Amino acid sequence: MQERERRSWRTLAALVVLGPVFLASASPAAAAAAVAAAPVAVAAAPVAVAAAPAIARVPAVTAQTALGALAPGSKECLANKAAGTVRFASPFGYDASAGIIDVYAALKLGYFADLCLNVDFVYVPFTESPYSLVSAGTAQITGEGSAADAIVQESEGSDFVAVSTYGDTSDYALLTRSGITKLTQLDGKVLGYHPTFPVVLREMLVKGGVDLSKLRSVIDPSFNPLLLIHGTFSAIQAYQSNEPITLRADHEPFTMWTPAQFGIPGTFNVQVVNRKFLASHPTATADFLRAEFLAFNYCVRNAVTCVDFLAKAQGPTFDVAHGEAEWRFESMLALDHHLPGEGVGVQSPAEWAPEADAVVQYKLLDKAVNLASVENTSITASLYHGTQLIWP
Repeated sequence: MQERERRSWRTLAALVVLGPVFLASASPAAAAAAVAAAPVAVAAAPVAVAAAPAIARVPAVTAQTALGALAPGSKECLANKAAGTVRFASPFGYDASAGIIDVYAALKLGYFADLCLNVDFVYVPFTESPYSLVSAGTAQITGEGSAADAIVQESEGSDFVAVSTYGDTSDYALLTRSGITKLTQLDGKVLGYHPTFPVVLREMLVKGGVDLSKLRSVIDPSFNPLLLIHGTFSAIQAYQSNEPITLRADHEPFTMWTPAQFGIPGTFNVQVVNRKFLASHPTATADFLRAEFLAFNYCVRNAVTCVDFLAKAQGPTFDVAHGEAEWRFESMLALDHHLPGEGVGVQSPAEWAPEADAVVQYKLLDKAVNLASVENTSITASLYHGTQLIWP
């Protein structure tokens, strides 16, 4: 399982005990896969990160300029009301990440109400799993970090199906100390990762010539990227939209390595829905997504307003500057990397196929999955005419 740990570590410090927990190195299965795989030397240059880039372009997806609402007695409105309370279990609190911020904004802006939906944004305690809540039907919708994460969860018995994917590139990254200029320099070094090391980062390390069996891979429950600079880690798992922002703000040197640099495809931010709920309430599921993507469009143009919604909900521990930087990065990532000619969130088997193959290659699953059984590609596609969102 790969949960989306995305909040600033300073906020997380109030919830978890800081400091790395040292476990065994990479699992035998992962090590065996690394040994079996032939390393490929890649002349990809690391990304030396200094300041956050300015973003000043017009998004490719346009928001609606005039809003309507479902007629109270319409068939669609009645169907949505019949769904009862739709609970969104946030995978990471009031975080300014695509798939979270737009859900909360849709609630605050009244978009769900316009579609006759009663939506509850559930702040899941750090000690609980939003995926378990959705699988059990206690909540109906949540988000996964990537297609690979969703595939593994569903194959292990989680009772949900993926209905949208925000982007066809990975948001995962590996951060190293600035003195590391080749990934092969990580041999024998300590790498900190979160509950399960993302498969796209495993692929990246192997393609960069790293023998995973020589890495000292340990779980880091602190989510503190400053341990890369001042602690025992030579590398840490990260999100491009999270830990680098913290390190930049503290003017700390580091190097970022991404799967895209090595030609490794990926995905990010996948919304999943309880299977029974989707089967019983397809209209409500579609309209939940419709409102969410309208809010995405709104928040692209009104980032400060949407981040302020979250800041007010969480209170004084919310890092506004971090949230604004995170949202601007992720929204542009989605706008730049959704399927050509389709709206943000539309997904396809071809988009998921590389990660589906990788989870088998790296022994996260014993056999290949039928993608048609783990993702629904029609529901989000039905919300768009090309890239234009359809609104009542």
